Amino acid sequence: MYVRTDIKSGAACYTVQSGDSLSTISQQFYGSQSAEGVGKIYYSNMETIGSNPNVIYPGQKLYIPD
Repeated sequence: MYVRTDIKSGAACYTVQSGDSLSTISQQFYGSQSAEGVGKIYYSNMETIGSNPNVIYPGQKLYIPD
């Protein structure tokens, strides 16, 4: 079992739902669909998401940095 130990205080873990995109997740957590928010989420989860930030799947667990 892998336990993530590098999550900082104030950060969140989000489970992707059907219809989500990094933009909508950014809106939910940062109040904006800005490229900065999307980039923060993507670069913190590249191993989970893969090389295409436009493709995420329901059930994926994403680290949301503060």
